[in-house]
Amino acid sequence: MTANRALWGRDLMLDYRHGGFYEDADLVPATRSEGPGHLTDLAVASEVDAAVQAVANRLKTRMGELAPLGHPDYGSRHHELMGQPNVERTRNLIKLYVLQALKREPRIEKVIRCDVTAAHAPPREVVRIVLALKLIGVQAPANLVVPFSLEAS
Repeated sequence: MTANRALWGRDLMLDYRHGGFYEDADLVPATRSEGPGHLTDLAVASEVDAAVQAVANRLKTRMGELAPLGHPDYGSRHHELMGQPNVERTRNLIKLYVLQALKREPRIEKVIRCDVTAAHAPPREVVRIVLALKLIGVQAPANLVVPFSLEAS
C-alpha cells in the first residue's frame, strides 16, 4: 500500500457524524501529547481512508464549484438534477453523472457497482447512491452509500 501513498494523498480527516452518509462533516481532533498543557492537532486521513474521503468529497461537490480555485472539472453534475422528480429517468441521469465524476478520480481502478435507488417506496425526494469501487492497489472493494436529495433548495 505504501507505493500508492502519493496517489492517494493525505487530507484532514473528516467525521461524518449523522448516519455516516458523508454529510455534515466536522474536523477530527488528534491529541499529540497528554497531561497538563497537552497539545491538540487535527487528525489526518491517509491511504484508503483518504481515497474514500476524496471520492465522497468529489460526489458532494457540484461540478464547477471549485473553478475559482483552479479545478473547473472537479465534482459531479448530478446536483443539476435537484428539483426533478424521483423517477427512473432521473435516477439513470444521476448514475450517468456519478460515473462521469468517478472516471475523473485517479484513485479508482474500476467501478464495480453503481446503483441509484429510491430510498423509500413510494419514492420521495431522496435517492441512495450505492458504490463498490476497486481502488488502485487494494484487493478489497471500498463500499460507499451517498445520499442525494432531489429537493430544490
